[in-house]
Amino acid sequence: MAKQFNKKYMHPTRRKLVDMVLHGSDYETNTSISLSGAENKNIKREIGDIWTDSSGATWEQKSYGKVTHSKLSDTMSDVRQYLVGLNKCKGDNCETIKYSHTDKNMIKASEYCLDCITKLEHIVRVEGMWDTYEKYRVYSNMVDYGKDIIDKLKESYRNAKQTYDYVNSDGRLETWTMDTPVDEFKQEIQNDIDKITDEIKETNQLKLDTWDKLKDKGYNWIKFNDTLI
Repeated sequence: MAKQFNKKYMHPTRRKLVDMVLHGSDYETNTSISLSGAENKNIKREIGDIWTDSSGATWEQKSYGKVTHSKLSDTMSDVRQYLVGLNKCKGDNCETIKYSHTDKNMIKASEYCLDCITKLEHIVRVEGMWDTYEKYRVYSNMVDYGKDIIDKLKESYRNAKQTYDYVNSDGRLETWTMDTPVDEFKQEIQNDIDKITDEIKETNQLKLDTWDKLKDKGYNWIKFNDTLI
């Protein structure tokens, strides 16, 4: 007569493991068993459950077992989702499945793909606001372009020197000296900065005037930025 296997003297956790093997149908596949000493408890975890153990580690129950969660990986996941959102059309009923190069550029500029922005602009045409809308876009681009020029001029002002040293491809040091005194050169740059700044302010006022005609029309998709230099 075969000797029967006696589980009486087995550790409770290992006895349950044996029961799960012998009577698998009586246990759910998403049951988790801890074998660590301090956490030697048979806690049933449902798939998708997330918990933190006594050491501060975060876990999630999967169908194939438990996996650890990293705060860094969670943060990177949020960053990836944010970046994906930046390159996704904001149209409520967008039907574009695959973005073309033009679509991607339109999304960066307006948050909408070419098809969606075309539909939105069609509404502007039908309502007779196209001329105002077009002027608003032109003035906005002029202000943004002017700001970029100002930034470059300010950088030139900060880096202006009487002499400049360059290292040639053969390793030789070459020194170049400006004919104009550096103070005069910087003053010329400042004059350009002042002139362009005045032009930006005038253009921005034209932009604001056209925006006043658009803002109550419900064109919530039009970007508005009144930040000057």
